[in-house]
Amino acid sequence: MWTSTRTSTRYFNLLLRFCRRGVPEAVAEVDTRGVTVLEPRLAPAGGPARVDVLRTASRWSRRLAVVAVGGAVALAAAPVPAGVSGPLVLAVAGAGLLLGLPHGAVDHLVAARLARRPWPVVALAYAAVAAVSWVLLATAGPVALVAVLLLSVVHFGLGELEVVREVSGWRPGPVVSVAVALAGAGALLLPLARAGPLLVDVGTAVSPGLGPLLGEPVVRAALAATWVAAAAVATTAALRAGQRQVAADVLVLGLLGAVVPPLAAFALWFGGWHGLRHCARLLLDDQRCASWVAAGDPARAVRVLAGRAAWPTLAATAVLAALLAGSVRAADPSRALATTLLLLLALTVPHMLVVLWSDHRARHPGRLSRSAR
Repeated sequence: MWTSTRTSTRYFNLLLRFCRRGVPEAVAEVDTRGVTVLEPRLAPAGGPARVDVLRTASRWSRRLAVVAVGGAVALAAAPVPAGVSGPLVLAVAGAGLLLGLPHGAVDHLVAARLARRPWPVVALAYAAVAAVSWVLLATAGPVALVAVLLLSVVHFGLGELEVVREVSGWRPGPVVSVAVALAGAGALLLPLARAGPLLVDVGTAVSPGLGPLLGEPVVRAALAATWVAAAAVATTAALRAGQRQVAADVLVLGLLGAVVPPLAAFALWFGGWHGLRHCARLLLDDQRCASWVAAGDPARAVRVLAGRAAWPTLAATAVLAALLAGSVRAADPSRALATTLLLLLALTVPHMLVVLWSDHRARHPGRLSRSAR
């Protein structure tokens, strides 16, 4: 437990490395198992501490993406033996996927709070949704896979849009919002558009009817054109609104998706960009963690969230590491990796539903209070 908690704490600590200047607010007495303790009140949703934490997560995710792009350029300039490049991409992709695990590790607790039900009951429902999703992905052919991929684009794009809104205060109109969301999914769309032999083989192993389409020039051109058009609209609107950082993020995501090998690009973005920013939102949407951030004790907030995420992260890491190790050693790495991706896609479905539910409740807080009556 100590080791898993320490690992999670290191990851979450990226969110709050700079948060040392929070101003303590009033405190309230809370009775916990018969012991009266003092905890700070919840920070306002739009308070400076919330924006600062989200800005920190955004800054670190941006730095990680820039490092990934620089590393890809350096490797492209250096001679890499053919037998090394494939395993290297798989290793980097595995590291990115592992880095992204903590951001979904407390889904059962978030859903339990929203549903006002015991977390074991919610965890069983979560597992049931994932199991049904896996069965559909494994047996329903391309339709289920396309549906999950489209949901993933929506999930990733909305996550990016929420961070943009909270960090910058910018509230673009519907058309620009859609463009920002699509541009934010560039590390998914562009790698698909660049699908090389490895990604096509993996896609074929996941769905024999759909995988070969990734190699079709028309499909690849359509995916690339979709992102370029969305990026152009989002960047133009952001610059006109004085949101240079939003425009810079679109550029960084474009470089990540266009330069880094496709599988590695998505995995690094998943863990180092999407996952890190989502963890910042989790830190601030949890009442106890947000309270400690507002009181000027972000390290304690990180420890609380890391402790809650430790065991789920450890279990998921063990399963994913075993699957990835099997993929590297397998006679057909593409098919073995496809099994791993199917499992991750199945787990993504309940995760996306929980995030959509949480975001909806955050935008309509009155409905939660009425449902509790």
